[in-house]
Parts: sequence; structure tokens; C-alpha cells
Amino acid sequence: YEYVKAFEQHPGLLPNTFIVVRIDGRGFHHLSSRYDFEKPNDRRALDLMNAAATGILKELPDINLAYGISDEYRSVSN
Repeated sequence: YEYVKAFEQHPGLLPNTFIVVRIDGRGFHHLSSRYDFEKPNDRRALDLMNAAATGILKELPDINLAYGISDEYRSVSN
């Protein structure tokens, strides 16, 4: 299978591009039931998700932007 190596590409990232990381809430339904979050947007749940995103931004300074949609957050870095 040596011929396959001719099709392999360097695993590096392209220059001048952005990296988007999607963080999906695992077991969010269970968490919202346990703490009796109001649907669709409980202030405590929103504050919790914003605090998590803020913590990620502080810990990883290369991240330029974080935003939430539903029960998931995305982070953008370059």
C-alpha cells in the first residue's frame, strides 16, 4: 500500500484560517430537569453557560470569540 502515501496530505492547519470548536452539552436534559430550569431560557442556565464560556476564554487566550446557541457553545480561534 505504498502508493497510498502519495495521496496523504500534511496534517497541519492552513494559514490565515479560523478554527471553530463546537462544545455540545452532554446530558443537558438531565441537568435541566435536576435543577428545574424553565423552558426555553432559564436565567440560571444561561448564566452557567456564560460562566463556562468565560472560563474557557480566560484559560485559553488564543480564543477570540465564544458564543452560545441552544445548549451548545462555539469558540473561534485563529
